[in-house]
Amino acid sequence: MREYLVTVLLAAVITYLITPLVRDLAIKAGAVTAIRSRDVHLEPTPRWGGLAMWLAMALTLVIVNYLPLVHKSFGSDATGIFLSGTFILFLGLLDDRFDLDPITKFAGQALAAGILLIYGVQILWLPINGITTLPTNIGQLLTVLFVMVVINAINFVDGLDGLATGIVMICAGSFFAFSYLLAVINGLNRSWFLASQFSSGSNIYG
Repeated sequence: MREYLVTVLLAAVITYLITPLVRDLAIKAGAVTAIRSRDVHLEPTPRWGGLAMWLAMALTLVIVNYLPLVHKSFGSDATGIFLSGTFILFLGLLDDRFDLDPITKFAGQALAAGILLIYGVQILWLPINGITTLPTNIGQLLTVLFVMVVINAINFVDGLDGLATGIVMICAGSFFAFSYLLAVINGLNRSWFLASQFSSGSNIYG
């Protein structure tokens, strides 16, 4: 747990240090949002906050790669998530600067989800009537839809300074707690259920 706490603290500190630099860059590049009817702030606000968080994330991953426990999390899945997030970042930067049309944004979001699928990140099962294993094509479709829904949900609530960030932080903390419980406390991973089913099947039919 100490290594994870170090990772979180390091990412927070780097984000805090980088954000003013990115803010100045956004102002110079003209990436500033006008005041909308649903916004609470009264002054135009620089965009590209995601760039600061991405830079902090990238630097943090490079540093914590040398930690023994956290290093075990680095694999194909992590690479896919990082590349997908990077793609979304650049799509968001372009949107903040040039106001992309909805079709372009939806297509970009689908491509980002496609990157996850290429690296094997997808929904494998759902907690329906116990555990329901999904066919590969259904799992992939649900993964793309889930990614697009989450992206647009966060965009929709981003009308108050810190609101989207707070929601994402709560969600990320919940996912971390659940993953930590499964992987570290119970020693399970995403393939545990499938493995247990194959084991049960071999006992029944073998």
